Amino acid sequence: MITTKKLLSSIAVLGLIIAAGQAQAGCEDEAPFGQRSFTLCKVWPAYDDLTIVATSTFTPDFVDAGNDGGNVDLELSLIHSSNSKRLANYRKKDAYYSDAVAYEGLAIDTARYKLNTDERAFGIRSKFAHESSVSPYSKTELALYLKDGSVLRPVLEGLVVDTSNGEWDGNCAGEGARTQRTVGIAQSMQNGFADLIVSSTVTLTKSFKVGELCDGESKKLKTTQVTLRYDGKQYVVPEALKG
Repeated sequence: MITTKKLLSSIAVLGLIIAAGQAQAGCEDEAPFGQRSFTLCKVWPAYDDLTIVATSTFTPDFVDAGNDGGNVDLELSLIHSSNSKRLANYRKKDAYYSDAVAYEGLAIDTARYKLNTDERAFGIRSKFAHESSVSPYSKTELALYLKDGSVLRPVLEGLVVDTSNGEWDGNCAGEGARTQRTVGIAQSMQNGFADLIVSSTVTLTKSFKVGELCDGESKKLKTTQVTLRYDGKQYVVPEALKG
């Protein structure tokens, strides 16, 4: 008897094979809307002979089409763009958990994460949200991966780069906040890897009734910066910046 988990695993493997075969022709780099099991791939602009493949496999807690709860396995591969040969791999079982704050997918990030003269990382941005008219919440987490021989090694995990929340009356009145973060590469180094400069900008919003109309205002706070340093294995992320 084929279980749901085995079936999803087989689908994920098949998706990885298909994605590898399509690498040269190009493929989607964002998760399909409403799906939690999928395979994405993206040519790495810094190395156009390499393609990044990401497979997300969702196993629900219960067999229910409307159920958000469950675990998500993550598999990453670095393949040769022309012949689809797998060069490095990473797999993490139960990488994410989806519950009231539901997992909404991931995207491959190929920004310039040049950590030293010879090594460059790529990112995976995972998205989560709680849909509500009175207490909405969403966040995006960034992880960075580096090729280390035949494996892809995470050097940064759990950094929240975008989050928003608020409290509303379901009609108009309410207050909310959004925090957006960017990651820059510093000239200073620790244990052979460049420091990361995380810049955070918070925007506060407020809405209110003016007669029969709903009006609002926003205020952007001063940008703050935090330096993340490599401890020899990973960049240390303060609790205040984690998911």
